[in-house]
Amino acid sequence: MSKVSLELDIKEAKNLIEQMPLEDKIRLVRELERETWAKRLDKILKNIDERRKRYKISNKEISQEIEKARREFYARRHRY
Repeated sequence: MSKVSLELDIKEAKNLIEQMPLEDKIRLVRELERETWAKRLDKILKNIDERRKRYKISNKEISQEIEKARREFYARRHRY
């Protein structure tokens, strides 16, 4: 089987994808997720780091917030 190369802009690619069967779309999404996971993870970690630098919080404050969230969670859970 010979291969053909095409140059498509994003709109043309989207139009082709819209014509694909659902199973092929799912396979394409999974492949794109595998291909881009490292870049997406890096972006998330950079975002977390930027927030950490902007909103300084001590380990004590973190522990207090965790305990507060746990108390609220358990209170709601045991209400019923």
